[in-house]
Amino acid sequence: MNADIDTGHIPHMSTGYNPLAEPAALRDNARVPTPKQILADRVGKLVAESGRSARDISIAATGKPDLVRDILRERRMPNGEALHDLARELGTTSDYLLGKATSANPVRSEVSIHAPPSALTERPGDIGGIPLLGTGYCDDLAIEDDDGSFEIERVMLELDHVVQMIRRPPALSNAPDAYAIYFHGSSMEPRYYQGEMAIVDPRRPPSPGDFVVVQLSNGEDHDIITVLVKQLVRVAKDYVELRQFNPDRTFSIDRRKVRRLHRIVSNNELYSA
Repeated sequence: MNADIDTGHIPHMSTGYNPLAEPAALRDNARVPTPKQILADRVGKLVAESGRSARDISIAATGKPDLVRDILRERRMPNGEALHDLARELGTTSDYLLGKATSANPVRSEVSIHAPPSALTERPGDIGGIPLLGTGYCDDLAIEDDDGSFEIERVMLELDHVVQMIRRPPALSNAPDAYAIYFHGSSMEPRYYQGEMAIVDPRRPPSPGDFVVVQLSNGEDHDIITVLVKQLVRVAKDYVELRQFNPDRTFSIDRRKVRRLHRIVSNNELYSA
């Protein structure tokens, strides 16, 4: 692993995997609504309760008139920023609109992910639970290689939004920077499915074959502009090679753009003796 990619401490990200959260029964049920249907149903309900027009809410959220109309007609999934702005305008959260929360009321953790580990303490000597960060859909990332251009699925990660605190596995009792995320989309199926949760430990160095959370900048500064959740193929001098499963694509990212590379902890590591 090359030294100038930060694979360690990340002061504002955290993730955990809960094996009980895997929606196997849902995946096998053909009648389960699609993400677009869930979004349309929940947006429609909140728009009706608001007493405002779909056009008015769309303009207030994004400056354009068609967002809500397109969602209700199941024509589109908005990108992460638009979804966040729409949720704010409707007085709820992105997680509720996507079907990942049962309550429409926006409940934020009183503990910021920027807070020191002591702020998460449940009792003396205990560093507390693991923060589950808000995640959502985002526009695909365009990639170009020798075979032409194609799109890679990425996710929106709300670094300052702690959805809830989850139970800390004993294997991570000394990992104060661990965090949890939900998987969105289908790009990593059949390894990870929509709605599954994963725990990330920034202090564990990733190796080829590991699944990773990749934070990317524009290559010129440290601001994070997008996040990928993929399988690590290798880290070379000038690039990081990653793989997604569905559709199966192996692609490279300029190393100058890779700000952080954090390993997802496997279920065996979390719960084995």
